[in-house]
Amino acid sequence: MKKRQKTNHWQNIFEQHKNSGLSIMKFCRDNNVNTSTFYAWRKRLSGETLAVKPQQVIPLVIHEQLFTQSSMIKLTTPQGYQLEFESTLAHQTLAQLLKVL
Repeated sequence: MKKRQKTNHWQNIFEQHKNSGLSIMKFCRDNNVNTSTFYAWRKRLSGETLAVKPQQVIPLVIHEQLFTQSSMIKLTTPQGYQLEFESTLAHQTLAQLLKVL
C-alpha cells in the first residue's frame, strides 16, 4: 500500500471509530485492529494535521456599549394597572399592545 493509501485507510478507520461510539479497545477488538497500531497512526496523523492546518488569527471587533442601563417606559391605567416596557420596544409593537388594551 502506498503512503497516501495507508493514510486514507487509517483516516477511514478513525472516522468509523468516531461514528461507532465504542471505546478504542472495543472498536479495535471488534474490527481486528491492533491497538498499538491504532494509537501510532492516530499520533502520526494528528501530527500531519497540525502541520497541514496552521492556526488562523481572527480579529475580534468589540463595539462600545451605548447604554449601561436599560430605560423603561411605565404606563399606569386609571384602574391602577401598571405596564412596563423596555424603551427599545418597537413603536409599532407598543401601538399594537395599546390597541388591545
